[in-house]
Order: sequence, then structure tokens, then C-alpha cells
Amino acid sequence: MRFNLYLIGVCVLSLILPGCSNSSGIPAPTRAVVTGEIKFNDKPIQSGQITFLPTKGPVAMGPVSEGIYRIDWKGGVPVGECKVEILGYEETGKEVIVGAGGKTEKETHQVLPAKYNTESTLSVTVEEGRENQHDFDLE
Repeated sequence: MRFNLYLIGVCVLSLILPGCSNSSGIPAPTRAVVTGEIKFNDKPIQSGQITFLPTKGPVAMGPVSEGIYRIDWKGGVPVGECKVEILGYEETGKEVIVGAGGKTEKETHQVLPAKYNTESTLSVTVEEGRENQHDFDLE
């Protein structure tokens, strides 16, 4: 009888405790929304992607359109110091076939130097409890 009560208690706790954190058992990081404008040679980037790589927590990224970005998915970017990588694309004026049936899209190419993406030295501090504005004026 005593063993049955112990087993029932273990089963009940195993059903209740997983709801106290995420599925990995690691508490989710505190996040904040980050917005901003990105320019290259004084012009807004047509399209691209910005990625925040925090020292602690998961990577957060989002699209850049007409020089503007906003990262708010899952609450935004984990707070603290983040390395930043930016990709910027411009249209080449050509059309390229991208799928079966001859579907085409406008071709683009990456215009930003590696020092802003694969070899980035950009960094920001994301602060808790408020929307953060981080603009980048790249040359």
C-alpha cells in the first residue's frame, strides 16, 4: 500500500512539474523587443536580415525591409550583450528561375562587407523592461 501511494505521488509530480518551464527544463530567457533602422552608405538597405547572437540565450533574427527591422517574436531578443550580424541585399535587375514551372523572382546579391556579417564586430546591449532602439549606419 505504501509503495502504491509513493508511485501515485511520483506520477502526479511528473505531470505537474513539466508545466513550470519549457520542454528542455531550462528556464526561458528574459527578452525585449528590438527595433531600428539600418543604412549602408547613407541609404536604407532594400532588404536583408539582422541576427542577434546573445552571450546567453538563443539567437534571435528578423527581416529588414526598406531599412527597418523589428524583432518581437517570442518576446524579442534575449537581454544582455549581443553580437550583431547584418545581411543586406539589392536587386541586380535580372530575373532568375526559382522553381518548377518556370516561376521567376528578381535576383538579389549581398552588398554588405563581411565585417558586418560573417566577420562582424558589431554589438549592442539589449535592456530589460523596455523596447530597445538600435540603429546601424554602416559604411
